[in-house]
Amino acid sequence: MMSREAILDALLSATAENENMMWMLAALRMAERPVQKEQLRDVTNALYKKIHPDVEQEKLPIRSRHLLDEAAAMLEGASLVQVAEVAKSKRYTLSPLGEELLNYRQYKLMQERIKRKGAEQ
Repeated sequence: MMSREAILDALLSATAENENMMWMLAALRMAERPVQKEQLRDVTNALYKKIHPDVEQEKLPIRSRHLLDEAAAMLEGASLVQVAEVAKSKRYTLSPLGEELLNYRQYKLMQERIKRKGAEQ
């Protein structure tokens, strides 16, 4: 049986292979409301631009419908997002597991910073 940490590590490494997924999760967290699939591209790229203001258009995380569909399907398959179909559109929200993964990623980043500071001293 896998531990909680092993499961989160596996999800983290899978999302690290497709960085778009992590940007999409973070954008959903910040949106704090259901987001239509087309809007998901906009909120994800807007968040990325906020953090990387000088980024060129071709360097944005979601540059095409294909990338959007691929990352959304992977997030949905991993239960990191919840999807509600409203009329003909899908609305995405961060699932409890997606929230847990983002929190775990923050925890791991903090641990790395602490470890680096300890090694510098």
